[in-house]
Amino acid sequence: MVIDMLREIIKNLDPVVIEKANRKFGITRILKKYDGKPVYIKDVDGFEVVGNLCSRDTLSKIFNVDKKNFIFFMLKAMENEKNAKLNINNNLKNKYNVLPPEKLNEFPIPIYYEKDAGAYITSGVVIAYDEDFGYNLSIHRILVKEDHLVIRMVEQRHLHFLYNKALEEKGYLDIAIVMGVHPAVLLAGATSGDITFNELKFASALLGGEMDVFEIDNGLLVPEAEIIIQGKILREMDDEGPFVDITGTYDIVRKQPIIRVEKIYSKEKPIIHALLPGGIEHKTLMGMPQEPRILKGVRNTIPTVKNVILTEGGCCWLHAVIQIDKRTEGDGKNAILAAFASHPSLKHVVVVDDDINIFDINDVEYAIATRVQGDKDIIVIPGAKGSSLDPSSDLKNKLTAKVGIDATMSLIKGREHFERAKIPEE
Repeated sequence: MVIDMLREIIKNLDPVVIEKANRKFGITRILKKYDGKPVYIKDVDGFEVVGNLCSRDTLSKIFNVDKKNFIFFMLKAMENEKNAKLNINNNLKNKYNVLPPEKLNEFPIPIYYEKDAGAYITSGVVIAYDEDFGYNLSIHRILVKEDHLVIRMVEQRHLHFLYNKALEEKGYLDIAIVMGVHPAVLLAGATSGDITFNELKFASALLGGEMDVFEIDNGLLVPEAEIIIQGKILREMDDEGPFVDITGTYDIVRKQPIIRVEKIYSKEKPIIHALLPGGIEHKTLMGMPQEPRILKGVRNTIPTVKNVILTEGGCCWLHAVIQIDKRTEGDGKNAILAAFASHPSLKHVVVVDDDINIFDINDVEYAIATRVQGDKDIIVIPGAKGSSLDPSSDLKNKLTAKVGIDATMSLIKGREHFERAKIPEE
């Protein structure tokens, strides 16, 4: 099966239509104004630009899955990853013009914020292959410089492992960067499994079990995209940053690996996908793939866990709300500890009963207000390993204080003590 074209997806999402924008800050202003709502810009230096494609609501619409059940949709696709099919259809290559590396600077790759180091590719999914571990898809911010790219690779990520392995074996890592892809590919690139988890097949599983791919000149299989950059990640380093991360604050300057661009595959009129740093799309793609991991981790301890959400207010990374069917005293606190173990970047966790709507932050706050006693129901874990994205943490040692709130009903008092009034149906 050939995945839906990006243009068709945009049409079905009924985006806000903007006539024209500037690549330097202009795209940012528009995406920020309509954060969470799909945007289609007709003209940025002669190109079409889209953004805000992936929120919890839009992904539910694209995949035709209720947002409350999306976590289970992803879990099922993860379980079917090994059986998903990749149909090699090299006729897809005929859709592309092959361009030299220097043409990259002609695309309207945005400059998002005032202190950014330059133009950044933010929606590119990096594809790599290793003979021992198979395909890896991952999303990284990529700084565009005059004659090369610089990629920010977190040391704990699988791409960094494959990069170091390739350096020892041949001195570089062959990659493809696909831009303007189906959200299934974006979700797959944002999902972390073990090193053998094939994210390319996971994208296929999200699409029902089949996805067309084709081979580019360095031998990598890639899905259909608006633009495909073929290149090598080299041993050489260059400055990367500052750049805005998920919290909306600036990350620091580091020495990071250089990408040498070899060629560019471009559709005749490619659509540029601008992913706003710190916006809802950024948060959604980082957070939603972590929710199944947290649910599985909590389920190992509390089998009656119902659902998990990483909240937008917590940057879809630092704050989680967990819904359980509480059976015994202590279930809430065990769920808190299991959540911290499942997602080490987590900073604050609230556990609620199954009568609380975790997608309604006011309902969650109600549970905290009416079911929590601070001296008994709040756990503080000081000096724990946290997220480097948290500007309030000890950045040198990456330590933070983690807080868990057990906002479940006391079984000793009984559920009837906390019963909320209902109006009988007619």
